[in-house]
Amino acid sequence: SIARVEARSPPASPDLGHVPGCLRTITRPPQLHPRGRCAAAGAGAARRLLPAPPLPPTSRPSLTPSNRRIAMCQFTMAQQMDPIAGYATTMKIVSPGDGAAVKAGDTVTVHATGVVKETDKKFWSTKDPGQQPFTYQAGVGGVITGWDQGCLGMQIGEVRLLEIPAHEGYGANGFPAWGIPPGGTLFFTLECLKIE
Repeated sequence: SIARVEARSPPASPDLGHVPGCLRTITRPPQLHPRGRCAAAGAGAARRLLPAPPLPPTSRPSLTPSNRRIAMCQFTMAQQMDPIAGYATTMKIVSPGDGAAVKAGDTVTVHATGVVKETDKKFWSTKDPGQQPFTYQAGVGGVITGWDQGCLGMQIGEVRLLEIPAHEGYGANGFPAWGIPPGGTLFFTLECLKIE
């Protein structure tokens, strides 16, 4: 027998679906697209899919590839941070060094990159154009507390990540000139270049 698909329902009677030589009418449920709807333009008209309305734009700010890499690295490392005895700052050795270790009173030269945890924005780096390695005296209060204590024990060539809470960083006022908000938590990545 010959099969013909129609958009309308078959007549209620007589039932000719079983009679040889008669056309068989097959009724099929409308096929709905997951994000569309079915519509017909009159009896027997071919069905067509109407597109769904566009999704609303996301309100989440996009990250640059550079900031995304920084954020992912910091997120991964922050899950495995080690405590510093007597302080809220935590640390993680990203890459080990060798030789002498930093102790209080040493003059230390480092590369440093600082990022605000809450915004994932870099606010300073000695590796940026026009910048140079930073030299200071370790363990005597010459830099913020989290950095001052977090650098102790570093060896030449070591790269260390510090997570510094506000009260061991720039405090309740932050440092607006550098984009550090009030109460901002900081990530500092230090690379020890020289110990004297």
